[in-house]
Amino acid sequence: MQDHYKTLGLLSIADDVVIKAAYKALAQKYHPDKYKGDSRHALKVMADLNAAYAALRTKVLRQAYDEKLSAYADKHAKKSTPPTKKEIHKGLVQKIKKNVLDEMGVITLFEELFNCKVNVHTGWVNSYSTVIEKNKVTLDFVSLKTKIIDHLEN
Repeated sequence: MQDHYKTLGLLSIADDVVIKAAYKALAQKYHPDKYKGDSRHALKVMADLNAAYAALRTKVLRQAYDEKLSAYADKHAKKSTPPTKKEIHKGLVQKIKKNVLDEMGVITLFEELFNCKVNVHTGWVNSYSTVIEKNKVTLDFVSLKTKIIDHLEN
């Protein structure tokens, strides 16, 4: 369902006068006789603007539209389910592989997954040490990311 308030660039609390003014301003901008760009685009925008204004131009029409929009939102909100653990892990793996997470993000994730504290040894290239299952381990950044990926994929 198209959100006519977004079409007009307004919040749903806008006054009737504001709705009319927004419609007029956008209609002048996108009128096919005045629009400098692609005329097909202008025609589509004008059709959307006309539909939006037709649904919101009076208090009665606006109230009916608001009820429809609310019912539509309620219906579709119930259908969305939270992501599964597998989906979350897949998203994290993709972020790690694409280098979206910075060093601190990777360290924090490692600490949470392995329930340990990671010590950073700064230098030209940082190294990291931790204790996993009573064994002291020293890793480089790639190894840190690889251990996280292996853990999330298994």
